[in-house]
Amino acid sequence: MKLDEHLVFVDTFAKVRSVMEQFEGKEVRVSYSGGSDSDCVLWVLRHVGYNVKSVIYDTGLEYEATWRQVDYMRSEGFDIEVVKPPKSIPNTIYHYGTPFMSKHVSDMLERLNHNHFDFKNDGNLSFEDAYAKYPHSKSALRWWTDNNTSKSNNISWNRGLKDFLINNNGVPFPTSAHCCYNTKKLPSKIYARQNKVDLMMLGIRRAEGGKRATSYPSCFIENSVIYPYSLFLPIFWWKNEDKELFDQITGIKHSDCYGVYGMKRTGCPGCPFGRNFEDEITAIAQFEPKLSKAVEHIFGESYKWTRKYKEYQKETKVKGYYALDKEGYLAKLNAKK
Repeated sequence: MKLDEHLVFVDTFAKVRSVMEQFEGKEVRVSYSGGSDSDCVLWVLRHVGYNVKSVIYDTGLEYEATWRQVDYMRSEGFDIEVVKPPKSIPNTIYHYGTPFMSKHVSDMLERLNHNHFDFKNDGNLSFEDAYAKYPHSKSALRWWTDNNTSKSNNISWNRGLKDFLINNNGVPFPTSAHCCYNTKKLPSKIYARQNKVDLMMLGIRRAEGGKRATSYPSCFIENSVIYPYSLFLPIFWWKNEDKELFDQITGIKHSDCYGVYGMKRTGCPGCPFGRNFEDEITAIAQFEPKLSKAVEHIFGESYKWTRKYKEYQKETKVKGYYALDKEGYLAKLNAKK
């Protein structure tokens, strides 16, 4: 069985050749994470005759398995540069706050806390009344009072979160999503500027789902204000079965995070934004005990309060405080507690 016998790979190789010809003689990099998708990008490039320099950002909180994978890929002849961001994950959390629930929730709570929002006493104010009292929290108050057009941008997207926060007067630690920006996006922009990068390639697939994948409209994005370079996602249209077939035909080796630790996806170790962070921290405790202690120290409060919130969700669901309305959207019932 050969790669060129499958249309999805033929199409990928053709796109890679076309883009690489377009950027011939220019500075091109691959943003490498040590994950399986970025592995595939490097092997696809090699298949069509290119060995593009890669860059990985040392966030200060990485799996030992990731560094082993970097060493392995280097032994296979891939050029991978390690770059340290201006601030590590631990340092960013110390200065700004801890990730909680999701990037959006963390950001909104950070804005409310910055303006000393009183969750317990002002939590049930209307948008107009809350805005009059907290004029510097407009976007966060729109989220808090369900005043955004997009339902996913409102607090009720997370069932029971508003009541949970009112009952507990918020959470007893500062929240923030700055670690994602400070240790990944910002250093990428700095690196690109310093090295005059014209094209950055990413190992992102639309089939992954989530905001990270769906935030990209296509596999190629021209240089814009947001990115100081063009973006190319070579395997953007690969489905899960395409990736499995590529691995089967090529026999490439991925990080131990997959085959040994049993993870389906890798990212920042133990990140509280992960839907399955409980499974992840269990695997970390088993296979990387030193990292486990660091993760618990950094994210422990977030884990604790996320668990409390999930327990609250179970209780309110059983008691019938919430149900689906006609549009399938979570709506609060008038049932007495």
